[in-house]
Amino acid sequence: MFEIKIKEQRLTGIKTPEQLAAFVISSLGLSELRDDRDVRMLLAFMDHKEGLRVPELKKIAGLGQTATYAKIKKFVNAGLIYKGKGAIYRLKERTLKDTLDFRVKRDIDKALSAIIDIAAELDAKLINKGNKR
Repeated sequence: MFEIKIKEQRLTGIKTPEQLAAFVISSLGLSELRDDRDVRMLLAFMDHKEGLRVPELKKIAGLGQTATYAKIKKFVNAGLIYKGKGAIYRLKERTLKDTLDFRVKRDIDKALSAIIDIAAELDAKLINKGNKR
């Protein structure tokens, strides 16, 4: 299971790595961007292909243990990162683009397909109910 809320965002002006990361995070509904901690964590996962442990992430994000785990859980639930051997967290694919394109997009398509199947079943039940009158 994953949690993503797709939101259409506008991106204008200068496009620094921080602004681009904020755009991605905000577009996926992962953060309201009240501060830059989510942005720092995403950029850290992108910069450290070998992965990061919780103490490193705590330092990067400037958070305590509980808050760091909450942010990690958010990224895991979104399908962006996974916990590998040795409690190392890393992007699911080599790049963020590939992670979004191969993993997250596939998960969204699968979930949407299931929703459409249920909608078709609901339509059929209501149509059949209407024909019985």
